[in-house]
Order: sequence, then C-alpha cells, then structure tokens
Amino acid sequence: MRLFSLVKRWPEAIGECGAASIEFAIVGTSFMLMLLAAFEFGYMLFVQSVLDNAARDAARLVRTGQAQQSANAETTFQTLLCNDVGTLIGCGNIIYQALVFNDWNSAQTSVNNGVTRNPQTGAMESAGFSPGTPSQILVVTVTYQYPFFTPWIGGLVGGGTNSAFLQSTVVFQNEPYN
Repeated sequence: MRLFSLVKRWPEAIGECGAASIEFAIVGTSFMLMLLAAFEFGYMLFVQSVLDNAARDAARLVRTGQAQQSANAETTFQTLLCNDVGTLIGCGNIIYQALVFNDWNSAQTSVNNGVTRNPQTGAMESAGFSPGTPSQILVVTVTYQYPFFTPWIGGLVGGGTNSAFLQSTVVFQNEPYN
C-alpha cells in the first residue's frame, strides 16, 4: 500500500520542470526538418535560376551567329556557359547539347525527351553539339545533377540517388546572321 501511495504522489513531486524540454524535442525536430527543407528547396531553385540564365546567355551566342563565326562554336558556347554558372555549379558537372531540327514539331519532341542516360552506368549523356546555320531551328539543353545536402530530403525527392536533375531548355530559330 505504501508503494502505491509513493507512485501516486511521484508526478506531483517532480512537477512540470521537464515538460518544456520534452515539448521542444517533439516540436523542435519537426520545425528543424521543415526549416532545412525550406533552405534546401530554396537553394535548389536558386541553382535552377542560375542554370536557366546561363543557358539563355550561351544560347544567344548561337542564335545570333557569334558562336558560329568564332574559331570553335562549341568552345565559345561552353566558355560563356561555364563563366555564367561560375563556382556555384562547376563546369565539369554540366551536360549540354545543341540539336538542329527542320520543323517545330520535331523540336517539340526533342524538348520532351531531353538529355539521355547511359543504361549501364546511369550517367547523363549529351547527344552532341551542332550550332546550325542561319534560320535553322535549334534546341539547346543544359542539365545539371543537383546533389542534395540534406540526406533526408534527398532520399525522399531524389529517388534513392540523393540528387535531382535540373534542366534548362532553350528553343529558338537562328537569326539570318550572314
């Protein structure tokens, strides 16, 4: 009987001194995960924006004929692309391709397909770089495999690879630059 009375009075004796810590452990963990997710997706959108801007700038060189009139069109394109992404992405992590099409319907099919993957290694592969001639239709695709810095989010969104493909596509018709 005495043991029962001690057990009954025990919660009154300790009071609520640890309640705040336990509540913070429950709510704080969820809050921190949501905060990390907000930072992760915000940074990923920032990287996508940088990739979009770099792809548009480099594609403009091709569209206006500046790349074709240089000594090496692909090197000129790659140099501007790498300068625009800077150290944020790194030039070695970008896959790009420029494909020429005869009509807009074919170009639309290319936009839907994008950069391909090697079936054995899973690595992204470029279909080549062709800057085209005046008035030709081009699809320029720039792809980056974004690595998540939060493993929990990478596992949920990345499909087990802890990364996501960020892709920017620019479709245009070359100007008559001759």
